[in-house]
Amino acid sequence: MASPSKRQKVDADTDARGRSLVTLQTSAATLSLDPAGGFTRSFGFLQGSIASFRLASSTNPLCWDSAVHDQKDPSDSAPRPLGHFLCLDRWGPPSGPELANGMPYHGEASQARLSAKLPLAGLSAKRRARLLEVTSAPGGEAAVAVFEDEVQNDAKLGRMYNMVQHPSIAPPFLTRETRVDCNGLRGFTQCAREAVSAQSWATPMKFPEARTSGTRDARQMTGGPDDVFSYEVDPSCSHGWVTAYTADQKLLLGYVWPRAHYPWVSLWCSSAGEEPKARGLEFGTTGLHQPFPVLSQHPRIFDLPTFEYLDAGESRQRSFACFLLTISEDFAGVESLAVASDTLVLCERGGRRHEIRMSSCCFGA
Repeated sequence: MASPSKRQKVDADTDARGRSLVTLQTSAATLSLDPAGGFTRSFGFLQGSIASFRLASSTNPLCWDSAVHDQKDPSDSAPRPLGHFLCLDRWGPPSGPELANGMPYHGEASQARLSAKLPLAGLSAKRRARLLEVTSAPGGEAAVAVFEDEVQNDAKLGRMYNMVQHPSIAPPFLTRETRVDCNGLRGFTQCAREAVSAQSWATPMKFPEARTSGTRDARQMTGGPDDVFSYEVDPSCSHGWVTAYTADQKLLLGYVWPRAHYPWVSLWCSSAGEEPKARGLEFGTTGLHQPFPVLSQHPRIFDLPTFEYLDAGESRQRSFACFLLTISEDFAGVESLAVASDTLVLCERGGRRHEIRMSSCCFGA
C-alpha cells in the first residue's frame, strides 16, 4: 500500500465528550478516528469510526452520534457507532437466534473496542487511513482522505458476509436544504426493520425517484423516521459516488469508490416530524437490509449479489476516498464525478467543472 504523505501529522486527542481520538492533520484539514467506534492502531493501520472530517473553516458533516440519535447519554464512553462506521459482517438486523446470541445490529465492527477481531463472525478487519495533501482546488478549499480496508476470515469454514460503509450526516450540516446526489440507477424501497419480498424490486424505481407513501425525490429528505432507498451503482461507471451538500453552508461532502468493490449505494433518511435527524450516504456489497436467511432467498437483485462469500483463511481488500469541497451558494448539484489518477473531477449541473488535485494518486496499489 502507498505510504501516507510526509506532511500528514498523527496525534492523540480528546473530544468534547471526553472520547479518545486519533487525529490525522494536514495544513488544510483534520480527520479524527474514534478508538471506541471500532478500530485498532497497529502495523501502521487505523481501523474505526470516522468521528470528524473537517476543513479548517467548516463544520463537521460526520457529527452523527448513535447515542444522540437514540436519545441516550452522549457522554457514555461505551463503544458505539459514530459519524462514518463500518457494517461488518452484515448490514441490518441479525436473525432472531443470532440476536439472542449477542450479535448486534449492523454487526460487531460498529461496536468493537481497540480490536478489529469479530469473535461471533469469525472475521478480522484492518484499515489504513491517509489524509492526502491537496495541491490544487480552483474555486475553493478541499480535502481528500483515502481508506484501504482488509477483511479476513479467521475461521476454519467459509461463510457469507457483507461489508457496508455507513457515513451518516446530521445537523447542523444536515438541514432541510441539504441535497444528495449519486450515480445510482435502478433501485427499490425498504423499511430498515421489516421483511421485504421480490415485489419490492419487481418494478424498479430510478434515482432520484424514491417511493414511500407516494413518489418522493431522494435528493431531499423524504420525511419518514427510517426510510431506506437502495440503488445499483450505474453499471457503465468504473466508480461509484455519492455527495451531500448544503449550499448556504458552502460545503460539500463526497465519497468515491471502485464499483467492483461496492456495487450498491443506499440512502437512509430519518426525520422527526419536519426536522431532519440523519441521512445515511451508504455504499457496500449489498443493497438488501436483511439477515442472512432472507439474503439466501434473494441472492441477486438487478443481477447484483446481495452477499459475498469468504472462504476459510481468505481475505479481501477494498478502498474508498472521502472528500470535502467548499462551494458557492448557487451550487446546482453534482452531475458526475470521475477519478483520473491524482485528480478528482466533479462536474456540476450546468457545466461548471471542479478539479481537486492531490500530491499522490487517490487509490493506491
